Amino acid sequence: MDREAARPDLDRGAEETQRRLTSEVAEVEGAIALVASGSASRVTLAGLRFGEQVARRFSAEALASGIVLEPIPWPEDAGCDLIVRRIDE
Repeated sequence: MDREAARPDLDRGAEETQRRLTSEVAEVEGAIALVASGSASRVTLAGLRFGEQVARRFSAEALASGIVLEPIPWPEDAGCDLIVRRIDE
């Protein structure tokens, strides 16, 4: 029997959630690094499912680098866009 076919939908959902969260963390870390390097003064990440949680996790680190993370929530807690910008912008 195919192992994927034998797995419950919950396992697939948890794997997708983990994959998405990992991807969004990498995107936010990359945007912070881009702004911190001076290559961009502002980056907007769109369509983040976990953007508000990731922003809370990285806000102190970003602030120490002179960067602000500004989530723009979507209606009904469906996710958000995230602005990563220098404090002085």
